Amino acid sequence: MARKKKQKHSEEEGGEAWLLPYSDLMTLLLAVFIVLFAVSKIDQTKAEEISNSFKSMMTANQGIISKGGNSFVKPNININPTNNSGQTGNTGNENGVTSGDVSGETAEEDNQVSKEELEKFLGKTELKDMIELKGKLDELFKEAELEDTISTNIDLRGLVVTLNNAILFDSGSADIKPEYADSLIKIGDMINKVDNHIRVEGHTDNRPIVTAIYPSNWELSAARATRVVRLFISKCNVPPEKVVAVGYGEYKPIASNSTEAGRKKNRRIDIIILSEKYNELEEQTPVNNINN
Repeated sequence: MARKKKQKHSEEEGGEAWLLPYSDLMTLLLAVFIVLFAVSKIDQTKAEEISNSFKSMMTANQGIISKGGNSFVKPNININPTNNSGQTGNTGNENGVTSGDVSGETAEEDNQVSKEELEKFLGKTELKDMIELKGKLDELFKEAELEDTISTNIDLRGLVVTLNNAILFDSGSADIKPEYADSLIKIGDMINKVDNHIRVEGHTDNRPIVTAIYPSNWELSAARATRVVRLFISKCNVPPEKVVAVGYGEYKPIASNSTEAGRKKNRRIDIIILSEKYNELEEQTPVNNINN
């Protein structure tokens, strides 16, 4: 009899043991439904505002945050100085400022920035000096009848001199054409008068190139930039530590590669007299890493 009572007592305990995990499960399910209900009632207006703000930030064309940290200034900003008659260049607005041409058509208004914003980033003194140097280079190109193939503009990086690759190099070659070497030397002599660092960038269109010397557009663009740097050093006495060559290949287009006119714009050499902020980055000295 004692054995049977003991067995019966054990069965009663086993029958009640399921209540604890069951109650825990019900509690978890209730918590899940509460969270789902709360998520479904989120403020739709605030959600749309956050989404639009994030989208604008991600599509801001690789902008640079201004010094104040409250505005977002885009880097492809061109400025045309006023001429002696007080009129701005044909492509400028009332402030003499236009944005970079990305599609080959007129730039959209949202890419424009005022001259005051550019002055705030570069500083009035530096901007004035670059405008004066730009004017001298423009006169040089006009005298050499190269104004159709060489252009200048000022953006947040500094003063940019853009040369069409077609006038400097044969297709698939990095050898500078002798008839244009003198023009490059004059450019080098003029920009060597300023203390700023100089960056020479090589760019191509997106059509692939595969040769025994240049397996890709990267090698070709880097080789062309290097040849220009070597010319500046050997013929213009530009200090080697003051100039750098960079090859971007097809990955920094300024126009659409879907048309021949756009591809022609993308095949270029950019000679950049760096602004003070970028100048400071170039002057930074490497430090030894701390080995753990």
